[in-house]
Amino acid sequence: MTAAGRAQSLYEKAHALMQKSDGGARLAEAAALMREAGDAGHAAAANNFGALLQYGRGVPENLAAARSYYAMAAEAGLAAAKFNLGFMCWHGLGGSEDKAAALDWFLEAGAQGDADALTHLGRIFMTGDGVPQDTRRAKGYWRQGAEAGDHRCAFNLGVALAGGHGAPPDLVAAHGWFSRAEASGNSDAHREIAKIEAVMTPAEKQAAQAL
Repeated sequence: MTAAGRAQSLYEKAHALMQKSDGGARLAEAAALMREAGDAGHAAAANNFGALLQYGRGVPENLAAARSYYAMAAEAGLAAAKFNLGFMCWHGLGGSEDKAAALDWFLEAGAQGDADALTHLGRIFMTGDGVPQDTRRAKGYWRQGAEAGDHRCAFNLGVALAGGHGAPPDLVAAHGWFSRAEASGNSDAHREIAKIEAVMTPAEKQAAQAL
């Protein structure tokens, strides 16, 4: 068996154990296998082991080690790991705070379609947190995530369109994105739909229904 094949086999065994685990020895065994697979170069395993370290599941919590394993997976090209590493850098978890590096990782993950990264990028640019505020760019990230089916991005885009934020409010479009968020499982969207329907004109309601 090749080294890559062995790493994949270890990852699959670890994943199967984690699916069956309710904690305890089985989770610890899964964590050990996940670490071995990650150390052998399996990007998803390294990312998963980073998460186990971050939250202290199956292993003692170790934020510095979590950041290191996320970095291994991110440098191998895994979008989810790029987001996770960016999150650690942004908040100074497991090492120094580095928002510039974090933004670069978020941008790389977002370019690969990672929904968590797109959600965060929208928030960062909407609020101007560490970057020049750019509401149009923020809406663009949320639209990208929403069109891929992420309910958080659809909800956030609805909020941004209803409130204007750099453009005239568009209640019809906001209604559409809230409806999509609700259909995707967002529990807060129904309340927002009711709010904007209370102030929409009959023509706007008709246009929203047509969407």
